[in-house]
This record gives sequence, structure tokens and C-alpha cells, in this order.
Amino acid sequence: MGDMRLVRDVYHKGVIFCRPDTPLQEVVRVLADTEIHAIMVAEREGEPPVGVVSHTDVIAHYGEDLFAIQASDVMSDKVYSIAEDATVKEAASELLSSHIHRLLVVDAERKPLGILSTTDIVREMRGTRWVWYLD
Repeated sequence: MGDMRLVRDVYHKGVIFCRPDTPLQEVVRVLADTEIHAIMVAEREGEPPVGVVSHTDVIAHYGEDLFAIQASDVMSDKVYSIAEDATVKEAASELLSSHIHRLLVVDAERKPLGILSTTDIVREMRGTRWVWYLD
């Protein structure tokens, strides 16, 4: 691990999107059935995201009719992003100063490439995995 590690070395490749009119029930299903913790919201494929729906956004609606709620009703409309060639240290600073848990990773043309989360940075800080030996 070093101060010069780049975001491109540690982020999760790929972004899952939904449309603003996607029922929250479908968003919850995707969040529950995958290893992701947030879904980007975009009007159409290939367009920049207009929001993000996270675990925190959906649990506020526990017990409600999730088919009656749309992604646009619960999404955070501020999407924070970072360039894939930024340093991990810069990304950590952005996460901390913005009080968020993930950044959308974009290329030079601002095309979404993936997500960098606080978990990705913690794993990077860990370094090589521990190996436990049993006698």
C-alpha cells in the first residue's frame, strides 16, 4: 500500500443502474440479491446518473408498499464521482469531506466505470490477506 495507489487499482468495475420510475421493490430485490449497496439512477442507458439509491435510503421505507414508491422518490440526487486516475488518498479525502460511503468512478469522458466504496479502501489498507494456520 502506498500514497500513490490509484482508484483504478481498487474499485469495483461495473455499475448497476435503474430508471427513476423503477419500483422500490425491484431496487430492494437487486440490493438484497447482490453484493452491492447502492444503485445509480439514470433517465436512459448511457446518460449520466441523476441520483443514487443506497441501503440507507430504502430501509427508511420498511413496512411500506414498495411497489407504490419509485426510485426517484427515495434517491439522493447528489452523485459524487472521482476519476479513475485519482489517488486512493484523494478518494478517501472526498468520502470523508462529503460524509458519503461510495463514489462513482468515471473515465476522462465522465463515463461511469464502477464504484469505489469505503470497504474497497479498507481492503486496500489491509494489504495481503491473513493466512491462519491450525495445528
